[in-house]
Amino acid sequence: MLVLSKILALLVYPLSLGLLLLLISLLSSMRGLRGFAWLMALMAFLVLYIPSTEFGSSGLVTPLEGRHPAFTPEELPNADVIVLLGGATDGESRFGNGADLNNAADRVFMAAELYNAGKAPAILISGGSQPPNRPEAELLAAKLEVLKIPRSALMLESKSRTTHDNAVYSAKLLKQAGHQHILLVTSGVHMRRALTLFEQQGLQVTAAATDHQLLKFDPLVPGWLPTYSRLARSSRALHETVGYWVYELTGKI
Repeated sequence: MLVLSKILALLVYPLSLGLLLLLISLLSSMRGLRGFAWLMALMAFLVLYIPSTEFGSSGLVTPLEGRHPAFTPEELPNADVIVLLGGATDGESRFGNGADLNNAADRVFMAAELYNAGKAPAILISGGSQPPNRPEAELLAAKLEVLKIPRSALMLESKSRTTHDNAVYSAKLLKQAGHQHILLVTSGVHMRRALTLFEQQGLQVTAAATDHQLLKFDPLVPGWLPTYSRLARSSRALHETVGYWVYELTGKI
């Protein structure tokens, strides 16, 4: 079921949807449906182009990141535990040593910064994986140890595969340890969904959003030119927006 949902989720991404529309255009052209083929080709272009521009990317990301801006450690309250959500690595690299951090690596550094600022005495890392890969919680724990976070301060939740699972499994561990107030560390675009799910578990949650990706000043590349980074930002925002809707429809939120 999880694999099927991941495959279906690909249709949310502009790249996958654009390629699908191009395939439909090609097949329609081969069947002599020229007008429909041109329409599908135009839709494919727009689906790929608009999210790849600064205007399209900003329009999708701003409602999510703007809802949860960043705070310095001094502006955040003390809590029982810092909860670091997985998603900062795609797994162990084939030719490297350990995990390769991805675009959400800021989560790891934010958790370490909050710990070093004395905001909480422990960090719970939540994240599982598809066997035979090592759970992401273990991989991120190794990264935090490199940042001089003592192993004794780390709690690992290594069964979750979704944000809903992150909340359910983490809450169980936290309540067993008598913890109630958490500083939730995840990306700005992901915080809306994660915060809602953790609060539903009866926890007192303070958002410690990070990994905000919209630039403060105009980029060097003109906004109307399509770029990979803009398309990637748009794809992540669409994933989060649709994910929130799906959780609403399924009663998880």
